[in-house]
This record gives sequence, structure tokens and C-alpha cells, in this order.
Amino acid sequence: MRTALILGLAALLATTGSALAKTKTTVISLNGQCDVLTAHVNKNLVYGTDSAQCNGAYGGGIIGKVKGFGNAAIIGAQTSLAPGSQFVFELQYPFVTGGSWAYFVTNDGQSMTELSHGTYTVEGTPVHGPRGTKSVFALH
Repeated sequence: MRTALILGLAALLATTGSALAKTKTTVISLNGQCDVLTAHVNKNLVYGTDSAQCNGAYGGGIIGKVKGFGNAAIIGAQTSLAPGSQFVFELQYPFVTGGSWAYFVTNDGQSMTELSHGTYTVEGTPVHGPRGTKSVFALH
């Protein structure tokens, strides 16, 4: 029994390791905001976090095609600064400097309000505008 459990755990770790090896990590700065998102993409799934110095939000979603926007990473996000609110990011995909993003909020799960939009920079400080001091989550 113990041997079967150990072999099962070893198989699970091996599977997890190979899945993680296929994950691509990209750092994205929202131009004009203090937010620096770390996005992890594995096939058509995406998850990530905002920089702790700015907001510390986290979320996950999918890669797909959005009517009127094109290929996108759609990420539902949560933050302790706005309990009860669900935020949704729409980022052009694949991630390239100059790609566009839009940001929405819902409090009832039925209607979405766009809070902001702009462009982003991959890997580092924004080149399309000064780095802001506020998080996009502060717009809510």
C-alpha cells in the first residue's frame, strides 16, 4: 500500500513538472499605471498576479478570440481592496509591447463597466508613457 502511494505521488509530481515546463511567463507593465502583471500561459489557460508594491491582485482565465478585439487573454481578477467586486482584464495576445488592454468591473455578475484601457509593455518599465503611481484597481 505504501509503495503504491509513493509511486502515485511520484507520477503526480512528474506530470506536474512536465506541465510547468510548458508554461510561458511574461511580465507586462500597464502603461501609465503602477501595475506590473506577471502572466503565466499554458496552452489556452492563463493565470497571474499584479505586483505586490502596487496592488497584489491575482486571477486566472483563458486565451481566446473576442469579437471586436481579436485574440486576447481574458483574466478574472480579485483584490482585497475591493471585496465583492470581480475585475476582468482583456489583453491582446500574443503579448507584445504596444498591445492593448481594457479593464472592466462587475458587482452583480451580470453587467460590466469599462474602467480603463490603454497599451502595455512586455518585460519591464513602460515605454509608451510615464509609470503611474496608482493601480488600475484604484479606479473602482
